Amino acid sequence: MSDPLRGLSDEERHRLGPVTHGRDLEPMLATLTHERFSDEHWLYERKLDGERCLARCEEGRVELLSRNGRSAASAYPEVVDALGAQSLPDCVLDGEVVAFDRGRTSFARLQPRIHLASPDQARRSGVDVYYYLFDVQSIAGADVTGLPLRRRKALLRSLLTWRDPLRLTAHRNTAGETYYRYACEHGWEGLIAKRADAPYTHGRSSDWLKFKCEQGQELVIGGWTDPQGTRSDLGALLLGYYSAGDLRYAGKVGTGFDTKTLQALARELQGLRSSTCPFADGNPGTGPGTHWVRPELVAEIAFTEWTRDGRLRHPRYQGLRRDKSARDVVREGPSRPCGR
Repeated sequence: MSDPLRGLSDEERHRLGPVTHGRDLEPMLATLTHERFSDEHWLYERKLDGERCLARCEEGRVELLSRNGRSAASAYPEVVDALGAQSLPDCVLDGEVVAFDRGRTSFARLQPRIHLASPDQARRSGVDVYYYLFDVQSIAGADVTGLPLRRRKALLRSLLTWRDPLRLTAHRNTAGETYYRYACEHGWEGLIAKRADAPYTHGRSSDWLKFKCEQGQELVIGGWTDPQGTRSDLGALLLGYYSAGDLRYAGKVGTGFDTKTLQALARELQGLRSSTCPFADGNPGTGPGTHWVRPELVAEIAFTEWTRDGRLRHPRYQGLRRDKSARDVVREGPSRPCGR
């Protein structure tokens, strides 16, 4: 086998370190941002809605590990087999196992595979999976996390023979805002923006940022929960929409507030307090930290999608709507991403 680290400059080779065990298997995680930008020093990848997995290939054996370090080999045996069939040096690869539903990566579609302990069951599940690789932690006994991202991607590209179910994650340079609009128009979950010259950092990092595609609609506030920890005034708003004359529970939102907004909302909600739950169905909770209000206030909420059980996924508060009656709020169909 030729040297998999060929082409590295002397300066780059000085950035290599020895491979250790433990924290070196912790994946790098992206930080959510609501800003969208284009920058020649960043690259942009499709945000995949699957299960993050590290592949450790060592002495011809392949381990597939989930984000929390548990083995995922039984759930995705075809990925393990595909890696094992390649002539790979010892290495640790980073990527995402996905399944597709109507051309989009779908975590819900992947669910039948995730917790399977039998490789035979996994193969018979009828759910095809693919392993999209986008980074590498170590190669041939060398820790490459200190190298810039672009160099790590070049090493990854030359390391494997690319055929299904192994796929190289494509990226675009510079045009982050244009690619984000494309992602949202095509029903993707969003993008991951990555600083092109950044090293691989174990754990959460602002060198990787999540651009999530969002929908938005008005929802009625039916209650709130008490704050936790250092939060003041209120914890989350309980939301709903009208259907057949009843207020249906749609979930809770606890992000998107600043201190001034929390204080103003708390004062307004206190004036609408009620002893009766306004929701006709759903499960908003009835514990001592839950408070009901007359359903009169309408909030603008951004979110990524509706779940199958009719709840908001990743909701974010954007403000009150004074121009719409609560009784006119219904569940809307697919809408444009916020900001379009």
